[in-house]
Amino acid sequence: MKNRTSSTCVILVGLAFNASSRADMVTDWSANLDQTIVTVKQAVPAQPRSLAIVHTAVFDAVNGIAGKYTPYFVTENAPSGARQEAAAAQAAYTTMVALYPSQKSALDAMLVDSLQTIPGDQGKSASIARGRAWGEHVANLILAWRSTDGFSAPLPPYYGGGAPGIWRSPPTATAADGTLPALFPQLAVLTPFAMTRQSQFRPGQPPALTSAEYATDVNEVKAIGRFDSTVRTPDQTQLALLWQAVGAVDENRIVRSVVPSKNDLVDNARLFALVNVAAADALIAGFDSKYTYNLWRPYHAIRLADTVGNTAIVADPTWDSLFIAPRFQEYMSNHAVLTSSFMHVLSVLLGDEHTFTLTAPAYPSFTWTFSRFSDAAAQVKEARIWAGIHFRNSCDIGGAQGVALADYVLNNFLLPLSQDADGVR
Repeated sequence: MKNRTSSTCVILVGLAFNASSRADMVTDWSANLDQTIVTVKQAVPAQPRSLAIVHTAVFDAVNGIAGKYTPYFVTENAPSGARQEAAAAQAAYTTMVALYPSQKSALDAMLVDSLQTIPGDQGKSASIARGRAWGEHVANLILAWRSTDGFSAPLPPYYGGGAPGIWRSPPTATAADGTLPALFPQLAVLTPFAMTRQSQFRPGQPPALTSAEYATDVNEVKAIGRFDSTVRTPDQTQLALLWQAVGAVDENRIVRSVVPSKNDLVDNARLFALVNVAAADALIAGFDSKYTYNLWRPYHAIRLADTVGNTAIVADPTWDSLFIAPRFQEYMSNHAVLTSSFMHVLSVLLGDEHTFTLTAPAYPSFTWTFSRFSDAAAQVKEARIWAGIHFRNSCDIGGAQGVALADYVLNNFLLPLSQDADGVR
């Protein structure tokens, strides 16, 4: 089911918990993280790393007390009697203050509010104190590990080149065509959260510029992705704009709307950790591919089609996409690999059939309701073609690699220490 919905009522739906969901300390701090990311206007490609850091810390803090799953990073034993809720709140708070120091005052208030919800001497009991100390310890261990993951490493700028098929920046109001470096090169070399290496899910070469497959992809996006396309429907235009505004923080809002009411605290901590570890590594895999193959975007592929020796494509020097593509290489699609990995984790853990609404504060005028996680993963691939910024092959490959990566994470991390009675992971 795919429903177009009005912006006034659906934003409330997207932010509220449905009948099968309930709030707890994990979902509360997920919402706090959402609010913080929106407040600081964190760049979309930087969001998955932060989300993974916070939620792995929360998981190890809670699971170190509950002992239900294999630990993610911290294998020490929690102190006896430590309170899980306090550990979750403190781990989230500690990582978030480190990641967003300008928001410390707001985070201080969030922590006070959280602790006051825990029964026991107004948040001052011995079990709460032990939980807080443990949560802070776990958070600091993970922060220390990630402080050397390469995110802040200075790297030489990549400007692409003038050869056919090679990425170069599109023109902007302040820079001539091809004069700006590609963004976020550090994400191509970032230490993975689960993968053994950045290239573990590198997909192989894109189609040759002279191939029939490449010509088919270029001609498709040339027709439907043009800024004034007559074959793109109004809903397709709106969906392309909506998905462009969606970041990992918006997909985490979906998780909060579908968490099962039967989940205990450690189950929810595991759910958020798994989806965000998969998403963070999916983005690393996407950028690894981009900076390995350096394929140009449709903007140049169409305008300069007469330079590649493929007679099945006719150049159009006036062609523009629906909006300017992000300033990095085309292959493979980040949205496809990240969203596919994210939705596949949810599908495996919760079952594919769930109703949820996709919303983005950066594009509040249009929303879309799904009845399956897999439908969202399929739609985002189409949306990038409708926008005129990706080829179909890049989206299909990204989707397949995202699913494979998600399965790798699910099969190797945060595994149950004992099988549930119903055999469900």
